Amino acid sequence: MYDVCIVYAGTKFTPKHIQQKRLQLDKYCSLPTRLTVLTDDPALVTGLGLRDTRAVLLPTWDITDRQLWWYKTFMFSDSIDWLSDVVYLDLDTIIVGDIAHFWSYETGRFIICQDFNRKFIPDYPVSNSSVIRFNPSTYSEIYTHFDSNRTDIIRKFRGDQDYLTDWFKTHDGISWWPTSWCMSYKWEIVHGGSRRGGPDLQLPQDYLQPDTNWVIPQDCSVVVYHGKPDPFDTVFGNEYTI
Repeated sequence: MYDVCIVYAGTKFTPKHIQQKRLQLDKYCSLPTRLTVLTDDPALVTGLGLRDTRAVLLPTWDITDRQLWWYKTFMFSDSIDWLSDVVYLDLDTIIVGDIAHFWSYETGRFIICQDFNRKFIPDYPVSNSSVIRFNPSTYSEIYTHFDSNRTDIIRKFRGDQDYLTDWFKTHDGISWWPTSWCMSYKWEIVHGGSRRGGPDLQLPQDYLQPDTNWVIPQDCSVVVYHGKPDPFDTVFGNEYTI
């Protein structure tokens, strides 16, 4: 059994999105998986009755709805029992292909996305935390350091991925996923990808294949939504979620 982790807190997502992630794993992952939901409402998760799914209560922190990404750091806590290396997925990711190879890629290292500005700046030095794989016994210090310095860290960094980017400047063992395995919906998938970044892209001039709704490369396993739009606000997101 292989561990997959998501975070469900706040009001942006609904129980439907937890169900969709379980169904996506059942459809696309050729390995057996256990889904762990880190949540502020364990009774809700348990009440869904999903197979091979458990709820783990998040700590109570004084953070706003726009800071909920900090809860991701709790998955590194050594208070959680895991069966394997852990693949973490944001709830606004969509699995579109087998992710079994995510557990065997560069074993022993911490694997994370390169920030999707990579499309326009190939050596962009920031990580994106939408899809992560880590060994729980190796990286628990990420959480203990955060928990001991939570107020200062939240004040210093915009979010967890900036914290992780900074952490690995002084800690060995980080790699990025191959570019085509985890891809940006708005910059790499929709209409074949965009010619530039930013929030104000215009059709047709800003897209490579404006007459094609989307292009999913054969080796793409996860489509990532970052910023706007959200999956449920797009045709692709509604067609590819189950």
